[in-house]
Amino acid sequence: MPGERLRIVQVNDINQVGGAHAAGLRALGHHVDVWQPSLAGAGGPLVVKLAAMPGRVLDLRHARGLLRPDRFDVAHLHWASYGALGYLSRIPYVVQCHGTDVRERLADPVFRRPLASILRRAGAVLAITPDLLPVLREVRPDARFLPAPIDAERFSPCLDPPAGPARPWTVLLFARLDAGKGADMSTAGIAGFARRHPDVRVLVIDWGDQRERYRTLHGDRFEFLARVPPAEVPRLVRSADAVVGQFALGALGLSELQAMSCARPVIASFRYPDAYPTRPPLIGARTPDEIDTALETLLAQPTWAADLGARARRWVIEHHDLRAVASRLEAMYRELLGER
Repeated sequence: MPGERLRIVQVNDINQVGGAHAAGLRALGHHVDVWQPSLAGAGGPLVVKLAAMPGRVLDLRHARGLLRPDRFDVAHLHWASYGALGYLSRIPYVVQCHGTDVRERLADPVFRRPLASILRRAGAVLAITPDLLPVLREVRPDARFLPAPIDAERFSPCLDPPAGPARPWTVLLFARLDAGKGADMSTAGIAGFARRHPDVRVLVIDWGDQRERYRTLHGDRFEFLARVPPAEVPRLVRSADAVVGQFALGALGLSELQAMSCARPVIASFRYPDAYPTRPPLIGARTPDEIDTALETLLAQPTWAADLGARARRWVIEHHDLRAVASRLEAMYRELLGER
């Protein structure tokens, strides 16, 4: 099997992670398809979800034709509940967990039993962030952390300064406005800094279940931006001089990693140093005052801020670049196929 071209299907392209895996694996010479099951009604109220369910179930029938040895060698299923497709699979498969699919549900007796059964059947179980490992290892002691893939060519620093008048120094809060992302802490820290620097621009993504509350609190000072399409995210990140991330889970998500890949200095909570051989170059913070102080340091020391961003980019390329992650995936897939 070593050296042979693998045929891989990535199922459920959540946050474009499946597509990034596909790009990295194709660069290694493998054939990869990405199949997106129907998500009709997924974000709506219960009545909408129930109305859409028959169509979604019919759509999942395609999985029976995909998960066969004449089509693919291995399947990579994203989101824990989609691991149920493994019951139809005639090829080895892995399940990658992304957060709320297991963090809350494995603690809920209603969901725990079926999810535990799904995870135990999989050839391998992956966590996209290290904070999920303690939860997963209660049912799969061999669950492993696989870093999220980042396209470092797309998420790259802007090499040439923009023409025209100088823009204001800009802070980007690059996290959902949810309690689960520590939005109370991040907005309070940024607000304290912004009060002392009226010329500083503060950008906030108008996204999350608490966004109306934060509009009321900070709408007179923060600019609330509509969510941009994926192709515009690198431009948004590059428009900032400092990026503020999450402060609840202590793990780096796609937002923080994308900002670091763009060589932007990041302020966030990181509490899992053992997940990597080297600690990520960022500014850790635990309180609004520490966020405020970190922003003050970045504003006052632009050379140091630029150096921090450059080191952050090198670190992301080493640990999260989609080709580096694909090499780890390839080794894992071959391991599963060798056990078949």
